[in-house]
Amino acid sequence: MRRLLQVDAHISDMDGRNNTVTQIIDISRMGVAFLSDHPLPTDTNYVLTFCFPGSSIQNKVTLTVLHSALIGSHGRYRNGARFLAIPDQAAELIFDYLTSAPEA
Repeated sequence: MRRLLQVDAHISDMDGRNNTVTQIIDISRMGVAFLSDHPLPTDTNYVLTFCFPGSSIQNKVTLTVLHSALIGSHGRYRNGARFLAIPDQAAELIFDYLTSAPEA
């Protein structure tokens, strides 16, 4: 199950360099989709840091990009990624978000 999630996030390479702002667009227990200003190479690992709406808890997950495709006419790319390593607290927050009722 995927659920819409529109929040700003930061993505960096595995050693914490090349940090860039991105926007998450949806999330599931296994992965996440997010936007970027440039294509990301597939089968490459990154660290994604984000907070759920209304929360100050920073979730830091390791992921691998499965696909990166140009969308629209504004030079943005939609990236799909699978989680590789996810702290227990982040996993619980994702599960809670996915199973809670959407806010009206």
